Amino acid sequence: MNGPNNPIGWTDFTWNPVKGLCPVGCDYCYARRIYKRFHYDPTIRLDGNELLAPYKLKKPARIFVGSTIELFASWVPKEWLERIIEVAYDCKLHTFIFLTKQPTYIQIGRYPQNVWIGVTITSQKEIWRAEALSSDFIQAKIKFASFEPLHSSINIDPVAFLSLDWIIIGAETGNRKDKIIPKGSWIQNIIEQASDCGIPIFMKDNLKPYWPDRLKQEFPKSSVYGKR
Repeated sequence: MNGPNNPIGWTDFTWNPVKGLCPVGCDYCYARRIYKRFHYDPTIRLDGNELLAPYKLKKPARIFVGSTIELFASWVPKEWLERIIEVAYDCKLHTFIFLTKQPTYIQIGRYPQNVWIGVTITSQKEIWRAEALSSDFIQAKIKFASFEPLHSSINIDPVAFLSLDWIIIGAETGNRKDKIIPKGSWIQNIIEQASDCGIPIFMKDNLKPYWPDRLKQEFPKSSVYGKR
């Protein structure tokens, strides 16, 4: 478990009980670069020691689950996810935040009150993820969308937007050759849509070079714990 001084901003700790090289293979993925640079074991596996890490935290914390790998996928057995959710049930002191690019692979429908479920949306062609997350099958206290890295202007169907409780906006990091720089108009468009629906917005610090105004760094209204 890493933290609390991680660069993500909206979480206190990152927790990766499932280790291995993520097969999704996004061009902008920092985790894949780290795995390859340091020759980490690419085998996808459940780490028993890491699984128990949240029990050691004595103060309330937001925990980003699976920051280096897609958890809702064919390569992660449902039994592993069930064990991860059991930890969340036990550790009611903390908030566990899941983020996926594959919401249609979500096999567990109901989550404890301290679990948030979100989808990554980087461009208009990925808007279907917000629509999939709005399904009644997925029952979580907080549903959200993370527009990071923001790669284009995005418009969300109002019905799907109203099912969201939180919005994250961020830029691509690193020095990738084809790195996409977000335009201020792209950021403004999402802010306006979210504001019209009364949805809290968290703008990551990596937007500062592209945004002239003060960054909104809000959390869901039903959230108990602030950034430490």
